[in-house]
Amino acid sequence: MRRRLILQLVFTAVLTALLALPVHALDYAQVDALIISKDVAEIERAIEMLEEHLGQQPQDGEALWLAGKAYLYLGDRTDGDRLRVFEKGKEYTDKAVELVPDSPDAHYWLAALIGRIGQTRGILSSLFMVRPMKDALDRALELDENYAPAYWVLSQLYQQAPGFPLSIGNKKQALENAQRAVELEPQNLEFQLQLARALDHNGKEKEARDLLQQIRSNPALKADPEILQEVEEQASEWKL
Repeated sequence: MRRRLILQLVFTAVLTALLALPVHALDYAQVDALIISKDVAEIERAIEMLEEHLGQQPQDGEALWLAGKAYLYLGDRTDGDRLRVFEKGKEYTDKAVELVPDSPDAHYWLAALIGRIGQTRGILSSLFMVRPMKDALDRALELDENYAPAYWVLSQLYQQAPGFPLSIGNKKQALENAQRAVELEPQNLEFQLQLARALDHNGKEKEARDLLQQIRSNPALKADPEILQEVEEQASEWKL
């Protein structure tokens, strides 16, 4: 009798533990691979997986910022209402920074989405969003001083924003942040391209053009048609 009671208690405990588990465990690496494929169908598949998972585990901070990232990638490649897509992504990253405030990824993707929303709404909105965007990037770097993408975006922000007193635009900071991003990830072609632009922005035209030509000759460039197009557009603008 006593043994039967113990077995029943063990069975109940195991069953309770199993019921507490998600029906499908989320493979974060797989989801991220779908997102960075830059293929719209794959990105939409990632979003479907994330939203199904978040329906079961709405407090999963990593899944939340991944959802924000997915919506940013989708918004960059949609012909529809880009603002709505970016705002949906920001809703996820807002929740992520609340639930996992020590995650540099959460703050970084929040910053990126703030920037996209500002760009989509227009110049005046962009100016108002510079400060919250920079604050989120600064927070990401407080949490991880080697978080290279944050330096990359800060470089763009310092380069594109108007200078004092309107905003934070700063040529020197644009260059220093681009250099730091490339220092941390020297093989990243997007970071190299931003460094070339920051060099040009600082009057270092020869260095900028030499670097762009190095990027153009890199065999890895052919693997990413989007970056290839961006590099060729920059080369055309500089008449190379």
